[in-house]
Amino acid sequence: MSHVAAVTPNELKHLRRLSTVRSGKNIKFLTPAVYSGGWCPMRVACNIVEDIEGLSYLLIGMPECATHSRGMNAMPEGEHGELRRLYTLDANEVVFGCREGVVDALRTMDGEGARAILMIATCVTDLIGEDFEGIIDEMQPQLAARLSFVALGQFKCFGGSMGTWQTAEALGRLMEARPTDGRRANALLVEPWRNKASPVEFPPIVGALAERGVNIRPLAAGAKLDDFMDAPDASMNLVLCPYTQPLAAAMGAAFGIPYAPLHNAFSVADIDGVHDMIASAFGVDLGGAFESERERALALEERARKELSGLRYASMPGVDMPAALALYLAGFGMAPLVMHIEDFHNEDAGYAQALKALGFDPPVCRLMNIDYDVEVIRRLGPDMCVGDIPDHVTWLPYAEKMGDFFGEAGYGRTCGLLERILSVAAGL
Repeated sequence: MSHVAAVTPNELKHLRRLSTVRSGKNIKFLTPAVYSGGWCPMRVACNIVEDIEGLSYLLIGMPECATHSRGMNAMPEGEHGELRRLYTLDANEVVFGCREGVVDALRTMDGEGARAILMIATCVTDLIGEDFEGIIDEMQPQLAARLSFVALGQFKCFGGSMGTWQTAEALGRLMEARPTDGRRANALLVEPWRNKASPVEFPPIVGALAERGVNIRPLAAGAKLDDFMDAPDASMNLVLCPYTQPLAAAMGAAFGIPYAPLHNAFSVADIDGVHDMIASAFGVDLGGAFESERERALALEERARKELSGLRYASMPGVDMPAALALYLAGFGMAPLVMHIEDFHNEDAGYAQALKALGFDPPVCRLMNIDYDVEVIRRLGPDMCVGDIPDHVTWLPYAEKMGDFFGEAGYGRTCGLLERILSVAAGL
């Protein structure tokens, strides 16, 4: 790449270093080319709720929101009688609020038999500051239906990531305390988009626990409202993706349920620690259940220490938990030059500080103008890219489709990640 002009500091001066980022608002586009905008988080929320049997929603927004929603799903009722109602604000409500109309809509839905209603508030209701918490405080004692809400103005929710975890967190507000079942665990895996023809596949730890007498309740695609309502009876939550960590944390605060962070355990040592915590909580022995995968992961980590040290990479779109993965790779001496982060999660702050302590503090950005962005990435001179790049880009070595590991956890995921990265490194 010696013939390619290097990136000047001035070109990246608008980007924040990872250690200084506090929220998604601090993350800028890498290049200023025109971009049409991220996925509307309202659509993500509707997609999740429509997959939960027994849960209804009230979408509150402008006519454009209603049109977009019905364009994706024209059915006002679900397969089991769930209500999918749209409340559009008129000009008066845009100025003075929509409280009275929303209250009337909730009463109507309650009268029609809705068991639980998630209010999905969009951009304008967010801008005018409509008080949905106040509406719930007023109406919950009057209605049989359980109420919750999620505020998803696109102007402050960049895309699917924030819409997903905030919707998952809102589902937790439907829950009420239950007596604890010492042999019950919830498996938390909420996806922003899903092929509904394909069943959710849980990592091997879930099956291993079930074989040892632990009752597993999936809180995932295809779950029922009753599954979420009964979830506080569990003695542990198994967090299988980053979108459910805020829900697990909220359930811990509300009901005292500890959670096992399987989603961010990449190293063999960290996986061992989480497995030991789970085994101790349920009084089971997991010894030998994953021995072959564990040995393979140890061997790959040994290779990584020798073959990845000193390599520099760009973290591209399509990487789940890029900050957590960067910390893991930094342990092998692999340096992140720049990182695409769509949404900054609360737990990312810890990864950022740990990375900085190791001597790595990369600039972070959103790579959305990808045809332009890859030229900047090229001039940064990485040894490889990790994540998705356009098919026509052949001059950047890359470990692709890292999103294939979404929802996986344990030694098998670690093996898959390292094998893809090491295969690229071997060809350098």
